[in-house]
Amino acid sequence: MTSLLDELRGLSSVACDTLDADVAARFGPFVDCTSNQAIAYAELSKVDVNGKLVYQPLIYESIEVAHWMFGKQSDATLEELGVELMMVGLSLGIASHTTGCLHVQTNPKLAYSTSKTIKNAERIHSHFSHLSPSLPPSRICIKIPATYEGILACRELEKRGITTLATTLFSLEQAVLAADAGCRYVAPYVNELKVHFEPGYVDPNRANSLLLCGLIQEYFSRLGIQRGSPIKTEVMAASFTSVEEVMQLAGIRNLTVSPGLLEVLAATKVEGWMGATVGLAERFVADQLDVDRVGRIERLVREGDEAGWRMAFTRCEEGASEGRLVQALNIFADVQDRLEEVVRRGVSQGA
Repeated sequence: MTSLLDELRGLSSVACDTLDADVAARFGPFVDCTSNQAIAYAELSKVDVNGKLVYQPLIYESIEVAHWMFGKQSDATLEELGVELMMVGLSLGIASHTTGCLHVQTNPKLAYSTSKTIKNAERIHSHFSHLSPSLPPSRICIKIPATYEGILACRELEKRGITTLATTLFSLEQAVLAADAGCRYVAPYVNELKVHFEPGYVDPNRANSLLLCGLIQEYFSRLGIQRGSPIKTEVMAASFTSVEEVMQLAGIRNLTVSPGLLEVLAATKVEGWMGATVGLAERFVADQLDVDRVGRIERLVREGDEAGWRMAFTRCEEGASEGRLVQALNIFADVQDRLEEVVRRGVSQGA
């Protein structure tokens, strides 16, 4: 039988949005593996039939390495180092089930500091090299929240040979800036992050967000034509809540899909499926891209007009796009705090 997951893989590059190696093995191989603080915390919180933490060895090992590193540098706290190492360790568990990049997100509490985000990203990158020397650096991608400061950090990191993804992206303003910065990927969210944490909540802007993914891909395509060759930056659509949403974006260059949706996609036959089978390529109308607006954003970016870009982003959808970014940063920062508490508990237990 041909499943929806098979069909999707024929139209888009599919990444797994999980740090569960069993899921990656069951439905893989995948191209990339994406993650964030919330995904890492959920995985690290899993317990076995005896109520013991499944990943307790990884937690203790990460703390041990963090202690060793803490005495050699002063850019991060012991808790921050422990969190970074745990996230990298989880990602490495999925490496054999992927052919592309392992994505780890920087500390969201640093999202408004370019210099601190750069240091954070370089540390994460070095953790991969320390824990898995044989992993090619080209397979490491650092996810960075798409604030103005975060995207400036992406620009510098790309110059230094570190692959980046601009995440929590909700507007053309962010996408244009990220493309100019040379990010490898941008991750527009189909749903605001709140939908994954508040049962019953539905993103009222979901339809526009689906369209935004297509608009960004269309923009990147046109930009490549203008430059005479394809541009480096690609769309990695994220934050899906239904199979229908995923299949509506079949044809987007890259999508990252959570375990629950992967299971439904793999179990559903293409034949007879009554959902939205028409992919983006057939339903997207290219003339919906507002070229005048894009031109204004490009001019602000080209001229380095930070204040102008910030105001354009603030006014996008009457502030709704910026509001979704702030919401996501708040949620991720809360989970970062919980992850740091995991490290503190481990330390208190003698790790």
